[in-house]
Amino acid sequence: MPEQATSAAPPRDGEVAELREELHRSREEVLRLRDLLIARDAELGAARGRLAELEDTAGRLISVFVRVGGVRGAARAGVNRLRGLAERRD
Repeated sequence: MPEQATSAAPPRDGEVAELREELHRSREEVLRLRDLLIARDAELGAARGRLAELEDTAGRLISVFVRVGGVRGAARAGVNRLRGLAERRD
């Protein structure tokens, strides 16, 4: 009876070395990708923090505009302040 291709023959030394090298490369790739993901998460956290700061500042400015109502000088000063913040960001 002929031997089947799925027989459990022990791997040869060369095959074991190749498999170990492939496993090593795969593990290194997983570590590299994990490091990239961690760095991306850190960037996202920083961006979210900056967004929260900007939203807080905008909320304060809107509150001031509501309080001063139709005072044009204060409104103009607030707009200029916003432009200054925008220019500093760039």
